[in-house]
Amino acid sequence: MNFWLASANPRAVETHLALGIWRGVITNPAVVAAEGRAPRSLFTDLIALVPRAWYQLRDASADAMLAEADDMLSIDSTRIGIKVPATNAGLGVLRTLADQGLEPMATAVPTATWMTFAVAAGATMIAPYGGMLQRAGVASKHDEIARMQEIIDEQGYDVDLCTGIYDATEIPLYARLGVRACFVWERDVVRYFTQPLVAEACEAFRGDWEAIAAAIAREG
Repeated sequence: MNFWLASANPRAVETHLALGIWRGVITNPAVVAAEGRAPRSLFTDLIALVPRAWYQLRDASADAMLAEADDMLSIDSTRIGIKVPATNAGLGVLRTLADQGLEPMATAVPTATWMTFAVAAGATMIAPYGGMLQRAGVASKHDEIARMQEIIDEQGYDVDLCTGIYDATEIPLYARLGVRACFVWERDVVRYFTQPLVAEACEAFRGDWEAIAAAIAREG
């Protein structure tokens, strides 16, 4: 399973890279706006730290979205990924980017039906918005993502879901479904990657390591 860090803060990204698990960073307008910087300079800094950084286009006309995509891709088209809102105009943008040989991600994809449209338009990654369905009382996020993954598998799509993780217990659930990518919010990294059982297991050997150190000192 591939893990993406949901952050646009270069300092936080640099800190969390020490975990060694991230494929890169994924952003949305909220985390970009929180940095108070122009996207071009911000993403120039981000791709100096990670191999890939996903930038989400503003929901607008197809021409406006394509112009924004071109501007961001001019920084480094091999390291900037483009997230496209799956609006009617966005579907056309996905097709244009795919026809240019790029691998765009469709975002704001609420249902399995909408996912099939995004894939047909050329998306190679899908950011499901199943949480919207759950909050509206329409369907559970888990069930809708399961439907999406089942369709991907049955159709043989070369497409990855990239779902947000809101509790660490979701990770094995989605991994068992075959979901190949997810993202973790910067605010959750410390909590998710703190495991008392690991610390307890290591602490159990403290006396043994002290004995080994003493033996080394005697023979040194």
